[in-house]
Amino acid sequence: MKATSILLAFALFLVHHKASGQDTTCINPTRLAIVSGVTLGTVTAIHIYQRNAWWLGPSSGFWFVNDWHVARNVDKLGHMYGAYLACNAFDYAFHWSGVERHRSQVYGAMLAFAFQLYVETEDGFHESYGFSPGDAIADIVGAMIPLAQTTFPVLENFRLKWSSFPSKTYRDALAEGQARTFIDDYEGQIFWLAMDPHFISRDGFMKVVPAWLGLSVGAGVHNLNSSHGGGDLVLYVSLDYNLRRIETASNFLRGLFSVLDFFHLPAPAISVERGKVRFGVFY
Repeated sequence: MKATSILLAFALFLVHHKASGQDTTCINPTRLAIVSGVTLGTVTAIHIYQRNAWWLGPSSGFWFVNDWHVARNVDKLGHMYGAYLACNAFDYAFHWSGVERHRSQVYGAMLAFAFQLYVETEDGFHESYGFSPGDAIADIVGAMIPLAQTTFPVLENFRLKWSSFPSKTYRDALAEGQARTFIDDYEGQIFWLAMDPHFISRDGFMKVVPAWLGLSVGAGVHNLNSSHGGGDLVLYVSLDYNLRRIETASNFLRGLFSVLDFFHLPAPAISVERGKVRFGVFY
């Protein structure tokens, strides 16, 4: 889920685009220059970060790796979410610059996948990682989801979300002075598919359910070994907040809610792990 870091740089674009409330119908050179500059700066910063945190160590000739066993494939969900997030960020940024919506989504999908592919290619030249076809497939799927939602509007009732809380393994490693990155703390992350159930029926019981209240299912993993293998898959069913459905006259709040809607906020949930069912508030 390496591209998740891109949200930090583009969150302001998401807020500003939504807060602007403007109908962008032609290219604004100044905004496009800002978007291009921030994009270049963000990609450069991420490259430097990952060069120091991820790609240290011996390089090799380009090679492929079959890593479907890693973290019970929760890492693939991370790649999907990262590409989905990046596509939306690029889409909003380009549309804010005046690019027509469909084109901005296409450009967003292309750039999101291109960045993810660049990262995978760099992994392919590293002795410890290799190019993962499984990761690349997840990247493609994640980058294409926003386009699919435009083509099939019913899919707009579903969103990918992410939540994270540092695992004990991660905290212990940091306490011991080990080099760690939060994006590789698979045990501390949950990836969610959120659904707005109101599209199924707006009659009967659904009339009394607030428009901002939905459901989500999530997946995480516990008890990984040192190489991120093995582990126990954990499934979640939770309430979810469709923050974009909250009505407000404030453009800023609408923009803020749009950004927060990429995250699953704490809510009552049921988890299933090793056949055991538990109830609580999960992240």
